[in-house]
Amino acid sequence: MISQYTKQGYHGINQDACGFLEYDGKVIMAIADGHGHYLHFRSDIGSYLAVESFIDCFKETTSQKEDLVQREKRVQKIWVKKVNQYHKEHFVSSFEWVRARKYAQAYIDEKIPLEIAYGSTLLGAIHFKEENKLFLFRIGDGEMIRISLFHQEELLKKNDYGDENITESICEVPVKIKDNLNLPSFEKGLKSRDVLLLSSDGLSKFKNKKEIIFKLRKDINKLESYLSTLDNTDDLSVIVYRL
Repeated sequence: MISQYTKQGYHGINQDACGFLEYDGKVIMAIADGHGHYLHFRSDIGSYLAVESFIDCFKETTSQKEDLVQREKRVQKIWVKKVNQYHKEHFVSSFEWVRARKYAQAYIDEKIPLEIAYGSTLLGAIHFKEENKLFLFRIGDGEMIRISLFHQEELLKKNDYGDENITESICEVPVKIKDNLNLPSFEKGLKSRDVLLLSSDGLSKFKNKKEIIFKLRKDINKLESYLSTLDNTDDLSVIVYRL
C-alpha cells in the first residue's frame, strides 16, 4: 500500500515533485525538492525531471549490488539528458528571465551551465518485495524514516558518512552519492507493520514532526486529507509505503 501527496508552501511556484512505480516485484519511490533560488529559476521543472530520471534509471534493476551501483552512477546523466531535451523544446519566457534576475545575462552568455537552472535535491527508495531489501538513494536534504509501532528510525541520514565531498544537488558535477549498500536497511528491509516515509525538507520545519509522522503511519489512506490541513510555509511532499 502506498500514498503520495505534494502541497505548495508560501512560494509562488511549487518546487517539489514526487512519484512512485510498482513494477516487476519492486516499488520505486522518489521525491525531489527544487532549490527555488534565482540561480535555479527552473528548479520546479528540474525536480520533476529528477523524479522521472530516478524511476526510469531503476525500473529494470535487480537487487544485486553491482547493478544498483552502476545505475546509481547513471541517474544524473539521465537527468542532464532530460534537462537538455526540455530546454531545447521549451524556450525560456520573459517571465522566467525575470525570475533569474541578476543571473539571466550569465545564462544567455552561456557563462553558467544550463543544468544549474534546474537544480534540485533527490531522494529515492526501492523495496524489493521478494527479498525484502530496501535500497536508498540521497542527493541533498529531506527525510527517509522507517516507522514502527512505537519507534521512528532515520535511514541514510545526511551525516551518516560526514558531509565532506557529498553532493547536495543533482546539478553538481560530478555527483558524489552516499554509499548505503552496507547499511542494515539494505539487508533488513521492512517488517510487516513498518511504514517507510520519504519527505522533502518541508516536513522538518514542523515542531511536532514526530506526532505528524505517527499519524501518517496510523492510516496512510488519509495522507492527503491530513496533510492538506497543515499550515506549511515551505513546499511539502510526502510518500508513505507499507508492505
